[in-house]
Amino acid sequence: MAIKPCKADAFEVVPKRKVILDLDECERLLRDHGYEIVSNRGVMLVVRKEIEMTLYPHGRILLHPVETREEASKIAQSLYSAIGR
Repeated sequence: MAIKPCKADAFEVVPKRKVILDLDECERLLRDHGYEIVSNRGVMLVVRKEIEMTLYPHGRILLHPVETREEASKIAQSLYSAIGR
């Protein structure tokens, strides 16, 4: 995955391989793993655990607030693991 700063306290995580996610299925899986589902608009799924995460159908994740690339990587790996990716 590629991780890059998005703004002062946010990071964008993009998978290196092509990914297509069913956000309704992701919502179910994430809820089962203790994530709070804020919104599922079909084109993006907003969830919270320690931070707010926006997940897109192609696997892209926006993380906010996150201060370091290492923290972003750990959070993204946890989220991907919860949805079986």
